Amino acid sequence: MSNSPTKKFRVLLVDDDTMTRQFMYARLARQGYDVTVAEHGPAALAALEQEPFDLVLLDIMMPGMSGIEVLTEIRRRYSMLNLPIIMVTANDLEETLIEALEKGANDYLLKPISLPVTLARIKAQLSLKFLSALKDEFVRFASHDLKKPLMLLRDVADEMNRCAKAPAESKGCEMAELAGMLVNTTDNMQGVVDGFLQASSTQIDGIHARRSLVDVNQVVMKTIQYNEHYAQRKGIRLTAALSDEPLMIYGDNFQISQVVDNLVGNAIKFSSTDSDTVVSTAVLGDHVVVEVSDTGPGIKAEEMGELFVKGGRVSNAPTGNETSSGVGLSLCKQLVELHSGEIGARNNATAGTTFWFRVPRHVAPRRGSVSQSAG
Repeated sequence: MSNSPTKKFRVLLVDDDTMTRQFMYARLARQGYDVTVAEHGPAALAALEQEPFDLVLLDIMMPGMSGIEVLTEIRRRYSMLNLPIIMVTANDLEETLIEALEKGANDYLLKPISLPVTLARIKAQLSLKFLSALKDEFVRFASHDLKKPLMLLRDVADEMNRCAKAPAESKGCEMAELAGMLVNTTDNMQGVVDGFLQASSTQIDGIHARRSLVDVNQVVMKTIQYNEHYAQRKGIRLTAALSDEPLMIYGDNFQISQVVDNLVGNAIKFSSTDSDTVVSTAVLGDHVVVEVSDTGPGIKAEEMGELFVKGGRVSNAPTGNETSSGVGLSLCKQLVELHSGEIGARNNATAGTTFWFRVPRHVAPRRGSVSQSAG
């Protein structure tokens, strides 16, 4: 973490001494933290009820409700990883500090406060919290985005096994084609893992887009190629309707590919045999729009609000005994918003659902144009 956090981390400062509160508030705010102050325990608990915080600085010696009591109450609702708490005290009695640590304090500071030590310990606790969140995010990504390639690998392996056991004159197998599918699928799995690890290593506050020019039509065509076997296995026709205009955006190729792949995969997952899924692209004003339209059962009106919520579920069930975690669409929303875009869904007039997202279009400057700056 840098001296100025890339994310506005929220710190709850709890201390009954006015001078200490003012001093710490000014110093932490200057370092880029979003600080809320509370002058006693009940005020601190009330603040935690109203809004989330990333860390608590909690004075031990306070009149009325002591810091130990506040700590105990907070730990009933938040774990040490979810909400780090650093105790602050002018009393360095070993018994008091041991009690605080035993009741769930992550660390402690002694008064008079040393600003460099305070900042170092805050950053250490926020880094641990981030690593815990990163682990959870990786599990979400891995459990969701690696399911389909693993399923495809199993399909190819089963087909190769069938070919190997069939009589030579009746095999009817294209081993080279199957081997190519194995290579493409394992490459995709490696891309998912590498893309997440590269993104997560760039910023303390989670996924961060690595920007470059992205050809959206090319992303769509690669996604369709990758999902062709999945669609054919379920008897679903997967086609593209691409804009003739160049559709370039300035964004993260891996993340945009993830969004398109999740939407296409969902359309196939929830559609029945002998149905169609169409992926289309277009320009709308200064945005590029991608739509994935299926002819499945559609979404109930009362369930539309659950589509892009983490853990949200709808009553529709996969048509090929696939699993559904309710994770993919919330990840899509997160990635699209990182690109200053929007994502949504609507039921079609006849049958099925259209999922769409739009992101700002990159327009190349005209040849010979000269940018001018003031001054």
